[in-house]
Amino acid sequence: MKNVIMITTDQQKVDAIGCVNSSYHTPNLDKLVERGVRFTGVISTSAQCSPSRASWMTGKFPHQVGVNNIGHVLDPQEWGIAKEFNRAGYETVYLGKWHLGLSPAHHEFQITDYRTDGFDLGAANPEPRFHSHRDALTSTKALNYLEDYEGDKPFFMAVNWYMPHPNTPVDPPFELIQQYAAQFPKSEMPIPSSYYEDDLSTKPEFQQIRSQQGESAMTEDIVRRDAQHYRSMLKLMDDNLGRLVSKLEAKGMLENTVILFTTDHGDMQGAHQLRLKGVLPYKELYNVPVILYAPGEQAARTVIPDLVSSAAVTGTLLDAAGIQVPVECEGGSLLPHLRLTEPPEEQLVFFEHYKAYWGYHPFRAAQTPEWKYVYYYEEDMEEIYNLQNDPDELVNLAGRPEAETARQSLRGAVDHWWDITGGLSHPVIQDNVNKWGKE
Repeated sequence: MKNVIMITTDQQKVDAIGCVNSSYHTPNLDKLVERGVRFTGVISTSAQCSPSRASWMTGKFPHQVGVNNIGHVLDPQEWGIAKEFNRAGYETVYLGKWHLGLSPAHHEFQITDYRTDGFDLGAANPEPRFHSHRDALTSTKALNYLEDYEGDKPFFMAVNWYMPHPNTPVDPPFELIQQYAAQFPKSEMPIPSSYYEDDLSTKPEFQQIRSQQGESAMTEDIVRRDAQHYRSMLKLMDDNLGRLVSKLEAKGMLENTVILFTTDHGDMQGAHQLRLKGVLPYKELYNVPVILYAPGEQAARTVIPDLVSSAAVTGTLLDAAGIQVPVECEGGSLLPHLRLTEPPEEQLVFFEHYKAYWGYHPFRAAQTPEWKYVYYYEEDMEEIYNLQNDPDELVNLAGRPEAETARQSLRGAVDHWWDITGGLSHPVIQDNVNKWGKE
């Protein structure tokens, strides 16, 4: 039986990989890409930490398990990935960021902490309040677990890093890893073309307002500064990844260990004159990287552009371990896509958002290779983009005749999906510790 490691970052754009975008430096992630398969069409179920992570744990959409936004607790009574690995005889380990209320132990992860002797800070900040420090600590725990592993039973380990998520208490929003600052000169950092090309005049009014105030009241200098800090954090993340893979190699475990690398959602990085994340449907937030290294699996393609949901991460981890994907895991598995030589004829992926820290504009949405459709169901507003002609999502075609046929079709599909998956009928458990999002 294969060991399985799920490695996650927080807020990493789909192209934030050195071999994809040379403005990043991620040699260890590049090597993982070379060894495995890179999925480029994965759409996050929700571009917010808690809802997206609930999908990883359950294989369902956030509204199906009552985790609509940060501050909602994932019910321990739900079917979950640790329970399935436990039934298959695995040791289950969860280290790092959780963000789902209660603790991983409540969801039957057997090990949720580990020894930290030999703690290697690397280039991280020595103060524990920084994300870089937290990730160094998580990495040390994972390395020590691997060092102690004797092979008595297979393991499933989730290693969950905070970077490159913003939350630095100094010089916000993104932490600058000083050791790597010189590798990313601010003056050379790229600015997204949509920063200049999208005046948001066809977009919902709240986006226009948002772009002109608060954190999104940006200049070119701020965009470049964010880009520098963001890349320095991902370089340090890559160091941590390299240490984990090197440990697997040193112990002769790599050829019997599945590794799935992904993130919960992306980051705007100044695209469309917007910053960070929030109630926004853009590809910068919803298109997320998935890299799968699965020894023994033969792939017809090494880069797979098929449109798929991040809800499939759960089933993929089980499937790659040789465990039958249970019916509760509605997202299915990505492994069948390894055997396809081209994208399937029918591609339709759903996604959602409920409430962000800067606004209540809930939407349900769908994407095909040709179109992206978004319905703000509390405000009866729509966005629709022709992705073939407008891949950067600059012009909202809602209300225009050339998009009407697609709009009607996708509206029907979205409403049907919402109805058959229960809408907002699932009870919500409020997190009494994290007050954000409390209704």
